[in-house]
Amino acid sequence: MKSIYTYWNFNWSAFIGIVFLCFLYAKYHNFTIGKWIKPFVIGLFLLLICFFSPLHLLSEQYLFSAHMVVHVVLLLVVGPLLIISLEMDTTGNNVITNLSGALYKRPFIGWIAGVGIMWFWHIPFVFNYCMMAAHTSAVLGFATHALESLSLITAGMLFSWSIVSPIKKCRLPALNGVAYLFTACIGCSLLGLLITFAPAGLYRHFLSMTDSYHLNSVIVEQWQINQATDQQIAGLIMWVPCCLLYVVYALYLLGRWFDEKDVVSKVV
Repeated sequence: MKSIYTYWNFNWSAFIGIVFLCFLYAKYHNFTIGKWIKPFVIGLFLLLICFFSPLHLLSEQYLFSAHMVVHVVLLLVVGPLLIISLEMDTTGNNVITNLSGALYKRPFIGWIAGVGIMWFWHIPFVFNYCMMAAHTSAVLGFATHALESLSLITAGMLFSWSIVSPIKKCRLPALNGVAYLFTACIGCSLLGLLITFAPAGLYRHFLSMTDSYHLNSVIVEQWQINQATDQQIAGLIMWVPCCLLYVVYALYLLGRWFDEKDVVSKVV
């Protein structure tokens, strides 16, 4: 039996999507390379891990916990990195500028997008239906997977936009941003708690129905992961790492707030 680490796969749909994303970012930056390239490359690397590595196989066919890892990475890491990699457009008259202004005035839109999409994809009925679709129909499985991935990345971008907007004047004040992140942390923590302590089997994404990669026995016998454990790990991933990311972002905002106060006090 091959090692799980050898199960890298080429995903045509993800590859086309990533190439298109690279084109959009290059066009936005007039095909020049600047500071924006670093966070963008990190985001691309994480996309490759999520869609081409063994993590993709585990998340799509075997483990709810692996599926949760992908969701967290797309929403709370890739999304913000894509916003950070947008340099401010000096023309002041484009979609980025208009969207930055709109999300600054109505930050609840980004908040609802970020927290709401995570809750939506983990409603048991929705989650189980998508998993069944992926196993019973290749076309339906592709469509639901593509929709799920795109919605998570888009929601992550919208959620983080008012915090790390490419237009500085459209970023939330530091303390407002902390409250924004704190309430989102509560929302994801509640979801994590519900998943962790829900009855085992409520989410049916555990082990492949076909097991064409012969990993069912590895997961159960070698890794000692059963259905209850898998669901609990998924809930803890939603609960602990998510909150840790929110706390890190909040500490960054607090640091920015103290720096701004120091600058004001020195001027006075």
